[in-house]
Amino acid sequence: MEKITKFSLYSINKIKYRRCVCGKSAYQLALDIKKSKNYISSAENPNSPNRINIADYPLIADELGCEIDDITPPDDWQVSDSHDKVDKVVVSLSDPAFVLEVLEGIKASPKAEVLEDLDKLYKHLSTKDANEKAVIKKVWEEFRKN
Repeated sequence: MEKITKFSLYSINKIKYRRCVCGKSAYQLALDIKKSKNYISSAENPNSPNRINIADYPLIADELGCEIDDITPPDDWQVSDSHDKVDKVVVSLSDPAFVLEVLEGIKASPKAEVLEDLDKLYKHLSTKDANEKAVIKKVWEEFRKN
């Protein structure tokens, strides 16, 4: 597992969350901001040292329909030394807590109709991974009951 700054990790995870809620694949977001096709997926890969360039945050926020403040740490964030690194633990659709957070975000968004059908949800989340699909299905079934 790679190490990156807390700021970079926070932003990567928030961008991934927003991307999932909006229904954009990492590939599509990279193309939309005119970067190489693997730009976002490489930054989201915990085994890659790559990160998202802060200069790209305005483009990313625009593509995801949010503000820069939505993908960067809050003002009351505890500032750390820029040389301090943390493990690059990127949120994943194989984590039930993250899936629930994404489903709640989708429900509150204009894309809420994708929650009506599991296949639409899989397509919206751009997942083909069997483990992710199993977690999504389990969380989605519980989510629909509530």
